[in-house]
Amino acid sequence: MFIRSSERRMNYFNEAFGGFYPDKDKDAALKFSLCILALDSRMEELLQLVEGASSFGGIGGDPGWIIERREDGDIIGYEEWPDDARFRAYVSPDGYFLSYPEFFADQRIFFQYVKMLIEAYEQHHPKNSEIINRIKAVICNRPVNPVCTTGE
Repeated sequence: MFIRSSERRMNYFNEAFGGFYPDKDKDAALKFSLCILALDSRMEELLQLVEGASSFGGIGGDPGWIIERREDGDIIGYEEWPDDARFRAYVSPDGYFLSYPEFFADQRIFFQYVKMLIEAYEQHHPKNSEIINRIKAVICNRPVNPVCTTGE
């Protein structure tokens, strides 16, 4: 049976995260936002977000979602964030209803989600191996709680 490319890409929720339950998943905002990035092939922006080497502090889009990053020591503008949080995903209820529209993650947790997503993305976009490998290099070489094992 022939499956159009767009239908295959819709499986990121299942392939990367084992499903998506907007009424139950406490991490639904992060899963949703990352899957939209993959569907839109916005891997360059994801790379900039995980690198943290620039003033690039967030990625957003329709329907009203955003993933934000803060650096260690940033306090102003982040007063409502948990102390250990480095990333925040938010999906506006006006765009898409989630029982948990906001999710905070430390770097280790966020990189675990990114790793799961890019492994699924790579299956559908092998021609994008250069950017995929650059993202893997960043998330696997972080000194604090790396999410990759040797050989990956």
